[in-house]
Amino acid sequence: MPLVSPDRLWRSRAIELLARTADRVSRARHPAPPLDPRQVRRILVVKPCCLGDMLMATPTLRALKHHFPGAGLQVLTTDWCVPALDNNPHVDGTLPYPQHPTPVRLLALAQRLRQERFDVGVSLDRSPLVNGLLLLAGIPERAGIDSRGRGVGLTRRAGPRAEQHETDLFLSVAAALGVPSCGEQPEFHPSAEARQQAARLVGGDDHPLVVIHPGGALNPGSAMLSKRWPAIAFGELASLLVQREGATVVLVGALSDRDAVQVAADFTDGPVIDLGGQLSIPELAAVAERSDLYIGNDSGASHLAAAVGTPTVTIFGPTSPSQYRPLGTRARVCAPPGSWNPDLVGIDLRGRRTPLDLAADIRDVSVDEVFEACREALAAPREMRRS
Repeated sequence: MPLVSPDRLWRSRAIELLARTADRVSRARHPAPPLDPRQVRRILVVKPCCLGDMLMATPTLRALKHHFPGAGLQVLTTDWCVPALDNNPHVDGTLPYPQHPTPVRLLALAQRLRQERFDVGVSLDRSPLVNGLLLLAGIPERAGIDSRGRGVGLTRRAGPRAEQHETDLFLSVAAALGVPSCGEQPEFHPSAEARQQAARLVGGDDHPLVVIHPGGALNPGSAMLSKRWPAIAFGELASLLVQREGATVVLVGALSDRDAVQVAADFTDGPVIDLGGQLSIPELAAVAERSDLYIGNDSGASHLAAAVGTPTVTIFGPTSPSQYRPLGTRARVCAPPGSWNPDLVGIDLRGRRTPLDLAADIRDVSVDEVFEACREALAAPREMRRS
């Protein structure tokens, strides 16, 4: 887990204080009336980061498009997250959010958004800067997350609850606009080309096909390696799957995961297919779609596998499965007991890990525990696993 300097923490506290003050001044005194779907022509959804969060937001995008079928829906996000929306039938386009936002860049962005004349703005981020961007962009209806008084300028608000999953929180923002849910299942649609490439790489095997992603937890500007189960443990798990389940194991990961993939391969007693650093996000989704089981850490790739309907076993710690686990009846989680604590705090004011964080150490999850979860997933008939 990255350490945060006391100066940075105090600056963050100062921004939050200013945001709360501005929020109290701008807060509407009366509930906003329901929107008429026929009057909504343009919707902007803002979700800057990250890949897994964007996939958890896809049920909200689906709900918005179903409720406002005549409206064009644009998503403002970073280049890092755009692939999560590849082929999404509910999104009409994307707009670039700055990778390194500064006040000057955000003001310039707000001026560009003013020219787009959006009717509704939806912020799926807790940041007061993102919420305030909708106000500066002149969008009349602004729905978003009001977390600890950071709902600056929002006309419709959703407050997070303890242990509430992010998908449910995002849907509650849509509900503030009068938009009903169309289900919590995330979605991703691999292209025909990605599916053809996946068939070439992993097709034609009668053994259970298991995809293992031993990396993740790296995003632009942040690294949280404490979310990674030891790569050696992934290798030991792969050995058990090969020897006891007769599985064909495929190792995947980005170029930044190369070391973890190599260690997992080195500690696997048996053959593996190493596709580390070789797959685009649509191709990774297509490989997962063809597999009987996906295993990985709390990362965007785990949500990607769940979004194509693959049975998943996701290993958590110290982050909370209550908030961030992949959703679906085929999703299983292995986590230390401490990670289910809704009061989990990652660092203190001096950048030190807290006792609760240490109680949620991912290294406390045993290989036997994860293997048993994998056996349960593989026990389902193959046509159900790959439906």
